Amino acid sequence: MNLLVERARNGDEDAFTELILHFKNDLYKIAKTRLTNEEDIQDAIQDTMITAYKSIRKLKDTEKFKMWIIKILINKCNKIYRKKYKNDLSLEEYDLDKYLIMNSSKNIEDDLNFYFLIKNLEYQERIIVILYYMEKYTTKEISKILKAKENTVKSKLYRARIKLKKIFLRGEKNESIR
Repeated sequence: MNLLVERARNGDEDAFTELILHFKNDLYKIAKTRLTNEEDIQDAIQDTMITAYKSIRKLKDTEKFKMWIIKILINKCNKIYRKKYKNDLSLEEYDLDKYLIMNSSKNIEDDLNFYFLIKNLEYQERIIVILYYMEKYTTKEISKILKAKENTVKSKLYRARIKLKKIFLRGEKNESIR
């Protein structure tokens, strides 16, 4: 992967395209946590690709490409969100079929359970849970991506775990906790 990033940094368009194709499912899932409209999601991903392509020469550490592009995506999603949405998202509007198709996991039932559990979390909690459990980032890495203090990320992750545990134990998968 580092070789691909290095080639892309040196102007190899095919290497950059291959990188984007490798991470497209991850980018889609992350954008879907913030935006409900499919066009907005695609716009955020496209803007992310353009910005990443123009800025990849500035990337110093090739091992941090995924973290770097996710950070760009989150900023793009937040920009679109601020322009178009006034209230917090309702994940009821999400298209579960598209989520499942994009999800590369083999255990769809577990993915569905996870999806219905996290829909009750606030946006910041959802993104932290996804980055931590699905993308396997550390709290330190997440704090860099979200430009937040590591202790803030840890406390939001802790609160999200408590909410998820309550929902799971009570079986309230469809009831929102706020």
